[in-house]
Amino acid sequence: MNEQDKKEIHVDILKHVEGLSQKINNMMAPRTQAVLARYPITFGVLILFGVISLHEGLKGLMKEFGFLDINPWYPFIIGLVILIITGTLYKKLDDK
Repeated sequence: MNEQDKKEIHVDILKHVEGLSQKINNMMAPRTQAVLARYPITFGVLILFGVISLHEGLKGLMKEFGFLDINPWYPFIIGLVILIITGTLYKKLDDK
């Protein structure tokens, strides 16, 4: 066997291995999707339930402490200040 034949056999083996790995990748691709992409309705309902539960819990705590019995402008201003602070913090952290 001369040197040219050895190179052709070597290249053919590499092509075969690459072909096999490509087939495996194509076969496994649907299983590697994010869980959220595979089950969007389930996670959507769970997230919605979590957000509503959190909202109702916070509302109950504010009623219990009498926070909602005061002037409605106070919670509005406090919420606005919190949103401004978190937005500014997000911009600063996103730049780095």
